[in-house]
Amino acid sequence: MLKHVLSGTIAALVLTTSSVLAKDAPMPAPAIPAEVAQVAYFVGTWHCSGKGFAMPMSPEHATTGTVRAAMAAGGRWLHTTYDEDKTAANPTPYHIGLYTGYDSAKKQFAQSSFDTMGGYATQTGTGWNGDVMVFEGSANGMPESMGVRDTFTKKGASEFMHTGEMQGADKKWMKTDEETCKKGK
Repeated sequence: MLKHVLSGTIAALVLTTSSVLAKDAPMPAPAIPAEVAQVAYFVGTWHCSGKGFAMPMSPEHATTGTVRAAMAAGGRWLHTTYDEDKTAANPTPYHIGLYTGYDSAKKQFAQSSFDTMGGYATQTGTGWNGDVMVFEGSANGMPESMGVRDTFTKKGASEFMHTGEMQGADKKWMKTDEETCKKGK
């Protein structure tokens, strides 16, 4: 009799536990949006050169730097870093880290970045339009918030041009930097 009671109790526990676990099982993550493949173009190491335009934080100067980009967070986000080289003309090089992904609900790309000047920006974009991808939004962490825009232009499979812009108090766009980046090791 005890054997039947124990068997029945164990069977009830197994069924109850299975039922609870099935109800409490986490939902699988949604599929990675196909649009994320658009940012895969940037994966790799890129060597950049160009110009940083005169700004309140720095004088105009030639720039060289390295972009490193890899898919992160389960392949859902592109994690990118840019490290400008220190030179005599630019003793305080610029460094930034950013994440770029696709917001399926809003049907737009989303990008957040953080830099060595204490600034951070959030931008959105629609993806590649031909060979051009534009992100626009606002930068914060400075005395006042301002509009920012980053334009990437493909020059082939292993070269792109980046133009950074910000809005002045008059809301006019001005270039902050412009660089050509070539894929390398």
